[in-house]
Amino acid sequence: MYLVFVDETGDQKNKKYFGLSIAVINSSFYSPIKKNFHKILEKSTWDESVEFKGSFLFSASKGDSNVSIDERIDICSDLLKLNKSKINARMKFYYFVEKNCENQKETYLKYLPKLLNKALPKAKKGNAKDIVSIHCDQRDDITIDEIKLAVERVLNDKKYVLFENITQSISDFNTVGILYADIFGYLFARYDTISNDSELFENLTEEQKKTNGKYLKLQSSNKLLELIKEFKAFKTVSK
Repeated sequence: MYLVFVDETGDQKNKKYFGLSIAVINSSFYSPIKKNFHKILEKSTWDESVEFKGSFLFSASKGDSNVSIDERIDICSDLLKLNKSKINARMKFYYFVEKNCENQKETYLKYLPKLLNKALPKAKKGNAKDIVSIHCDQRDDITIDEIKLAVERVLNDKKYVLFENITQSISDFNTVGILYADIFGYLFARYDTISNDSELFENLTEEQKKTNGKYLKLQSSNKLLELIKEFKAFKTVSK
């Protein structure tokens, strides 16, 4: 069975930036990933009542204030390393971005099935290999029925049976799959948006690079993305 986790991200500077991320996990890998995810956070003394999400990584004012930014980056690094096995990726990530999004709901429902089509292989028969379970981060403007209707054709074409129904969850300590989709989406969005301003860093001295927040965020995001064994990103054609 495949487990699919969906989350979205934005950008404070460009309000029309809309990113949609998917994390896909084979159900046989889910148990060790979740157990080790929790062990890493517990060892770090991160407050369990506060979700560990991407937008908290580089913000001293958000998340658990007792955990420094450097410590958060180390935690995130350990969490992302859980996606690797000796041979294959335990998790695969897919990302879609629309940089001139006028309507988030329409964009979400239009491109989620396209992204899901790329994320899911053709279903195999036997041993529940044709079952897919889809979990989305809570959005007040989109219903479960709307999501189901949007992805129904893709699931039928790929020969998948939907496990029970699509779920929407408010992310927290236990929604590990959604948190992975959130963290990946946030990191890729930071790489995608900050790299557009790369010319701003060309004349920085080595000392200035050590204190330039935007440059440090870009470097950290790149290093963390490199820990992901397999991910793909897609963009819309400019209108």
